[in-house]
Amino acid sequence: MSHVEIPSTDLIAAELAHTLPSLRFFADKAADIQSIEIIDSSPAIRDHATVPDIDMVIVAVHTAAASPTYQLPIAWAHGLPDHETSTSPAILVNGDGVIGYDALGDADCVTALGQELLKTGSLGAMNLRRVPGTELNVPEHGRPMGVEQSNTSVIFDDAVMCKFFRRLHPGTNADVELLAALSTSNCESVPHLFGWIELEIGEDSATDTYTTAMLQSFLPNSADGWAMALTSVRDVIRDPLTEISDLGTDFDTEALQLGQAVAEVHAHLAAALPANRAVSGEELVAPMRERLAHVARLVPEIAERADAAEKVFTSAAEAVSKDGVVVQRIHGDLHLGQVLRTPRHWLLIDFEGEPSRPWEERRLPDHPLRDIAGMIRSFDYAAHFPLLAGRDDSATARQRVAEWASRNIAEFLRGYSQIDPDAEVSTSAPDSGSLFDERLLNAFILDKAIYECLYEAQNRPDWLELPLAAVQRLLNEDLT
Repeated sequence: MSHVEIPSTDLIAAELAHTLPSLRFFADKAADIQSIEIIDSSPAIRDHATVPDIDMVIVAVHTAAASPTYQLPIAWAHGLPDHETSTSPAILVNGDGVIGYDALGDADCVTALGQELLKTGSLGAMNLRRVPGTELNVPEHGRPMGVEQSNTSVIFDDAVMCKFFRRLHPGTNADVELLAALSTSNCESVPHLFGWIELEIGEDSATDTYTTAMLQSFLPNSADGWAMALTSVRDVIRDPLTEISDLGTDFDTEALQLGQAVAEVHAHLAAALPANRAVSGEELVAPMRERLAHVARLVPEIAERADAAEKVFTSAAEAVSKDGVVVQRIHGDLHLGQVLRTPRHWLLIDFEGEPSRPWEERRLPDHPLRDIAGMIRSFDYAAHFPLLAGRDDSATARQRVAEWASRNIAEFLRGYSQIDPDAEVSTSAPDSGSLFDERLLNAFILDKAIYECLYEAQNRPDWLELPLAAVQRLLNEDLT
């Protein structure tokens, strides 16, 4: 393909200051960009027969409060690719008759990047690290996954998914760290990790290592847990005269097996990455109290219930013995949108942790109940989503969806508690004897619901009633 002259660094930086805020993966939209600094740029593709030159560009986005780092694979051409695609790649730079567009949005560029990576083990200055014992073939075809998320995933030969991390952080990415441990320990409830890509930035003692991408198994015949749950809920509403257990889309067996999958992942994480640490009851609830105080300042409905919530957290702290409770690595942001149903079983995905938490905190050991509470709240959200979306909101529908949520939460907890005596790693969670202490479980669910109240109050005020109702139930308030 014909060569084009790449614009100057100053022009690229000025253009990115305008184009980055419009992109889905850019997480700092609320901050005013003061300047863009290109901290690393290396050629990944040069003089290719069918695709333009591609650079792997790393930028620091300087704002008044921080300087987050972003990864931008940029293809340089005189215009956008003219082959038919569902959507055109985003234009990142436009100047002097040359455009730089997002290479991950173009199938031909994705193919070329995948072939270069697997042939040479590198993309520009980035190097591929393989999980021991895994094999990766040079792909014949690549394509964008077509789902807009905070990261960007592409598919090679419908067998391997390569997730490019957009917002970069120094150190090993938690998703890579946990999936590597789970893949090595042969956990069947996660996609298999093949490898990851690293980039070193800096000089001598000031060098930082960044995880820029990861490669894992792609399962084309899988279904999203959230979508499956919504299908079940809608059938429950549409057919109010049929017992939920008699509906063809009853979810209780799925909920049971999902609980088993979560338990397996927790057990493998505890064995593969032992924290060897116990925390006191007060340490366990301290972050919950901090969140409560923060949300109470912003959401009046929580401020009115702060004293009652404090009592729940105090009760939870008292439920922990003087020896403390063991903590471990967990998923950290578990909900129905983070699980996939394959023809064989459930898989947990996206182990990067809760987006609202600081990056360094996401890799800290925590209690397994945080994941369980996240899934319980997700069942409640799935149950009420059709009502809050403005459809089918009647007394009968509300009763039916409440029953659906209750049944599936119970089955999820039952599945999580089950022990497979033939498993190489016990699928019962650590400290299973006290895991479902009602006081501890209620505290974690309440903490999650309080966080949801803040989110809904700031983003979807009409939805505040959903997490607030959960708060009221946990505080034994009269909902009538």
